[in-house]
This record gives sequence, structure tokens and C-alpha cells, in this order.
Amino acid sequence: MLIRLFGKNFRSLRDEFQLSMVAADLKSKKDVDRGVIEVDIGDSKPLRLLRAVAIFGANASGKSTIITAASALHWLVSSSSRQSEPDQPIPPYEPFLLDDETAQAPITLGCDVVHDNSILHYEIEYVEKEILREQLELLRPDKETVLIDRQGSESISGELIDKSEANQLYVQDMQPNVLALSKLAQHGPAKGSNSVRPYFRAVQNATQHKDFSDQGLNLKHLEKFADDKSYREWVMENMIKPADFGICNVKIEREDADFPNYIKELAARSKGELNLPEQNVIVSFNHSGANGRLMKFHYESQGTRKHFSIAHHWWSLAHEPITHHVDELGASLHPKLLDRLIRIVNAPPSKEVNSQLIFTAHAVGLLESQDGRPPALRRDQVYFTKKNADGATELYSLAEFKDDARTVHNIRKRYLSGLYGAIPSVEQVSL
Repeated sequence: MLIRLFGKNFRSLRDEFQLSMVAADLKSKKDVDRGVIEVDIGDSKPLRLLRAVAIFGANASGKSTIITAASALHWLVSSSSRQSEPDQPIPPYEPFLLDDETAQAPITLGCDVVHDNSILHYEIEYVEKEILREQLELLRPDKETVLIDRQGSESISGELIDKSEANQLYVQDMQPNVLALSKLAQHGPAKGSNSVRPYFRAVQNATQHKDFSDQGLNLKHLEKFADDKSYREWVMENMIKPADFGICNVKIEREDADFPNYIKELAARSKGELNLPEQNVIVSFNHSGANGRLMKFHYESQGTRKHFSIAHHWWSLAHEPITHHVDELGASLHPKLLDRLIRIVNAPPSKEVNSQLIFTAHAVGLLESQDGRPPALRRDQVYFTKKNADGATELYSLAEFKDDARTVHNIRKRYLSGLYGAIPSVEQVSL
């Protein structure tokens, strides 16, 4: 689980930013425990983390950049060890370009996550072709342990290195553009006290990125939907049938896959990273009142396709300790359906569900009461982004407006009136 995401000089985030998942001490009885996960980290009081956070703001204000920062950190941890050449640029090196001092300056990215009832702190600093600094620390109430401490490519130490001859061997000739955590997770000990894989997975799980700007289908989701009956039933009974699409049943078929020659060539060149399926899964839905006729998936509405495409992410939110960072969640979804999706994340069927959702939003309906219930989001679950005079993104929380954001207020109305900033100035747009 994510405690906070932070960094500096990444894209429009020129200055230091921090997205905190630590719950505020809200006084409203309706919000005391709603949307909160309590985690034992050895202190006298549990750590209270938010289940969901939404980021609101004008177009081009930097909302998506927060999500992309998590994605960049995830890529560096997961894939930098696959860099084949030491002089290759680091793909997520995208500094703030509107300032001469920052255009070639280092980027800092990091996160604090929950790991084994402790806090895992991970932070990196890098330029175009080199990791300058990398630090992995395990923080307990009575002890702080430095697991990896890297200064450039020549000086790499820490408990995971000093106590393992195998790990020492793998970091001797580190490529400058590869993270030690990434390399040791791929090549180092798979098990035991000197394995980095538990820490690697903790950071990975806390920085999962999804882009829902289109309705493309995930092949793993399709295969699981076709082959796993319990999973298919969960998706149908919890996500598809209750969404009021008129769908009452589903049929699964398979047909031999036929890919264009250029796709086959790309797969051949990928050295096993792109595996093409031998068969395609064909999903057809049966609609109520259609006399048993089936409608193939590509004929369904954009909203239906979008909802089905995100169903497996909601399944993982219900079953896995994962943090999803999602861009364009509300696209093509009715506000009532989006409201429901957020409410079920905030109020899962069991306290044992330890997942989180961070998403960008324009759906201001999430900020107001619905049918006599409080808003889908608590005040501390609402963040805003805005650009300052230099074109740099500022990230801040609604919870910072302590006097102006009481539950008696209509937060949606106050936001749209400009009281919290983070809205566009569009009065000059004309025909």
C-alpha cells in the first residue's frame, strides 16, 4: 500500500510535490472510518491510510503528470534492468523544460509504502543517462535499516549488499542507467533474507499505472474471463449485470488468431517479450428482451466497453493489496456509475481488503452528496492541481482549506465558483 508519492522536476512538477495517502483526522461521524485502511506498523496507534484519492484540475494543469510520475517510477523499478547498452537514455527522464536551470537538472522520484508492518522508503535521483542516487530504507519504530545506498555507479552499499556475496557480485559492474533494485530483483537471490524481491514487489504494487482513455481490452483479462469460471461470475454479477446495461448473460468463443505481418515481425524481434496468442477470445453479451440473441463485444456502446475493460482492475482492488494509479477513469462512464465505483472502493465488503485507487477526475459530482448520502469522496481524498505563473504544477489537498471545506458546504459548488482554484479560465473562448 502507498503511504506517499513524492518527487521533483518531473515534467510540469518543477518544485517538490507530495501526494499523501495518510488520512486526516476528520470529525464528521460519517467520515471517521469511511474510506480508511488501518495498518499496524508497530506504533501505539495504527497508520490510517486512504482507500482512494481523486485529483481535480483544469486541462493541462498536471493531473495526469502525477499519475505518470507513479508510472515512471514503476517502469524504472520494473524495466530499467533490461537496458541493453550503458549509454542508452533513461526513457522517463522528462524534466521541467520551461526553465533553463531545470531543463537538464536531475529528477527525483520516490515513494513510501507499507511492507511487513513497517514503512519502506524508496527514493531515486537521475539524469538523462545515469542514476545519481538510490536509497532503500526500512523504517521501524525502534530501528531504521539502510538496505541499499547508492551514490552513482561506483558506490553501492547497504545491508542487502554488505551481507550477500551474490548481491555484491551483481552490483560490481552496474550500468549507470539501471537501478540496483531492478537488477537485483531480476538476477539476485530469489529467496532468503538477502533477497530484494519482497521490497521490489512492495514498490511495484504501490505504483501500478492504468490509462483508461480508450476502451482497449486487456488480453490477460480476456483469457482469465474465458478460462476462470469464478472470475467470470464475479465480473458478471458484481460489475456487468448491476450496471444497468441490459446485459443478462455472456457467451465465450475462440477463433484462430490472425495478425498482420508487421505484428508478427515485431513479435519475432521482441525476444519473447511479445507473445501472440494462438487463438482470440470472442465475447458476446445477451441482452434482456433480445429473444436470446447475442451481441458481439465490438458492437457494444463505449460505456459498456469501458466498464468491461476496467472490471478486472476492480476485481484486483477487491482481492489484492495493490494501488492503482488511473488516468481518465470517468471517460465514457455515467456520473452515477462512476459515483458507485468510487463508493464501493471506499466501503469494501471486508476490512481485509487493503487496496487503493488514485485517479484523475473532472466528475465534480463526486464532490457533492447523493441521495442523502455524503459525497463519494472524503475531503482528504480530494487533491487539486493548478499551473502557476511559471507554468509549473502545484499540487495541494482540499483538506488544507480547514475553514472553508466543512461538510455543511457544497464542495462541488464552491470548487466550480473558484474558491479552491484549479479551474480553467475560459471566458475568452469564442467562435
